[in-house]
Amino acid sequence: MIELLFDKKNRIVFWISIFFTCLSVGLVYFDIYYLFLFPIVLFASIVFLFKPDVVFYSLAFLVPLSINPNDVDLGHLSLSIPTEPMLFLLVLIFIYYLVSEKNINTKIFTHPFSILIYFYIFWLLITTITSVDMIVSIKFVIAKIWFIVPSYFLAHFYFKKEQNIISFLTLFICGISIVAAYNVIHLASFNFEDKPSQWTMQPFFKDHAILGAILAIAIPISFGLRSYFNSDVIRKNIFSIISVILIICLIFTYSRAAWVSVIPALLLFFLLKFKFRFSTLFSIVVGLIIIGLFNINAILDSLGQNKVASSDDLVENVESITNISSDASNLERINRWSCAIDMWQEKPFFGWGPGTYMFNYAPFQLSANYTEISTNFGDVGNAHSEYLGPLAETGVIGLLIFLLMFIMVFYYLFKVYHIAKEKSSRIIISTAGCGLITYFVHGFMNNYLDTDKAAVIFWILISVIISFDVKNHNKTKLEISSEQL
Repeated sequence: MIELLFDKKNRIVFWISIFFTCLSVGLVYFDIYYLFLFPIVLFASIVFLFKPDVVFYSLAFLVPLSINPNDVDLGHLSLSIPTEPMLFLLVLIFIYYLVSEKNINTKIFTHPFSILIYFYIFWLLITTITSVDMIVSIKFVIAKIWFIVPSYFLAHFYFKKEQNIISFLTLFICGISIVAAYNVIHLASFNFEDKPSQWTMQPFFKDHAILGAILAIAIPISFGLRSYFNSDVIRKNIFSIISVILIICLIFTYSRAAWVSVIPALLLFFLLKFKFRFSTLFSIVVGLIIIGLFNINAILDSLGQNKVASSDDLVENVESITNISSDASNLERINRWSCAIDMWQEKPFFGWGPGTYMFNYAPFQLSANYTEISTNFGDVGNAHSEYLGPLAETGVIGLLIFLLMFIMVFYYLFKVYHIAKEKSSRIIISTAGCGLITYFVHGFMNNYLDTDKAAVIFWILISVIISFDVKNHNKTKLEISSEQL
């Protein structure tokens, strides 16, 4: 089905990676952690001997299937197996490419979005120096780097060809569809009740919230692949079935944040389809934000009147999204957000340090915001916001950098979409954008970019968009050179 796997050497490495996954899970189950060295060395050696790019594509399939033993009580190893060792290997491959390859297009390294990433990492390093817990922050920054380098920079080397992008996204959808089918079947044995839905996706995902976030990203990708293979009846039908499975699974995650995040994807699709301009969209969004801020008290009063609690009833669950008077989940989010803002006010410029929120927010909890699921230990959970979390941890500069990333990636999305002449290119670009916007919206209510599950596909989709912009720049230079001749 996937051209990438037709090559004999590629098939060998792919099945070896599957063997590596099974072996790793077995070692975790039996708590034989020191033997991890053997499969890691074996796998790394084989990859370098055959074709190092295969590990990159294997990553797409294996990320949804990765297991963190610490998350599901299978051991004390806080490491996603096998994806995080693979990400480390990909960093080494990236360095190898830089050293050995002479014909690498270096334009990606000077692209404005890449420069913004440098500022982002630089600021993380600065705030690590000022961190209240430097060890935690160092670990956090290292994790960020080995997510970004393979998923953004290395990916660009492979995404010069559209077919490579399709191969990666297809493998990712295959992986997440296995998890989705597993979760639906498992949850069916509990009559699709709300409470079991919070853990039936284990051991692949920690809970329903992060599964919902990834499903929200995956659904636009699945529909995009269906559209891409529109002329291929078999593959079109396969992705139609997969899309249905993903939607069913998303519904029964009971993750309200994930449900909400899918809506902007549909809206963005039509905005791109009808050739909406980024400047117009940006003006509308800013206008709505200003109106919302001026009417914040009225909005909060309206939300406070909602008494519908989350339950097994899907309609009630939808209605409970705006319940900030009695719903424990919603109230706990408000509690965490309030703590993040208070923490920022105490350390407004540098923040508390990357990755330190969860260990320091507890003293900032107000009794009025305390809920039945709150904790005084300060070692559980995060800020439940991809925006307020960085604000507390890296100060106002950290937040502004992340917001600028948000704005820039969608600026380039609209730019490359409108420039693209081929229908296939427009499908890929819109697919990447629609997948991304689900997470940017979901990021208002949760934050998962410190996990491989979310970070890999997040940076991959950004790399897809920026790769098209680099490609367009190269074409323009070539056209100018031809005219001069």
